[in-house]
Amino acid sequence: MRELRLGDLRIAYTGAGSGPPLVLLHGGMDDSRSWRRQVDGLADEFTVLAWDAPGCGRSSDVPESWRMPEYADVLAAWLRATGVERPHVLGLSWGSSVALELYRRHPHVPASLILASAYAGWAGSLSAEETAARLEASSLPPTCHSRRFSRHSPGCSAPVPPRVCLKS
Repeated sequence: MRELRLGDLRIAYTGAGSGPPLVLLHGGMDDSRSWRRQVDGLADEFTVLAWDAPGCGRSSDVPESWRMPEYADVLAAWLRATGVERPHVLGLSWGSSVALELYRRHPHVPASLILASAYAGWAGSLSAEETAARLEASSLPPTCHSRRFSRHSPGCSAPVPPRVCLKS
């Protein structure tokens, strides 16, 4: 387990492999240990990094006032500090929310987003206008950067914003 200091924050993370960078963002109430098998299994094609988000695992605790913008900003700063440029970002559950907020606040940072078990809202949680505005703001043309993510899944109609490609 490695550590990096960002001001008063200690960010713990693990990494392995070589190739294009792939950052793994764990779900809520979890930490980088949930990605052990993926780190090992993907290290043959990618430089895989899995962090303990602030407040999780071996990383520093954060104030209760922290929200998604703070997590996204720290993620962008952590990526800069580790020298990672234009990573593919895979978010699981709560980590998908962090990935989306990273793209919203720092659209130049991720090369692509892969969202697994992402929160999609529920009927009535957003107004029709807010839903339309969010969809418009988040759409990107789909691209595939690796043979591992080179095809759209069955039943998927491209484009799939933002840059989501799956192996079928």
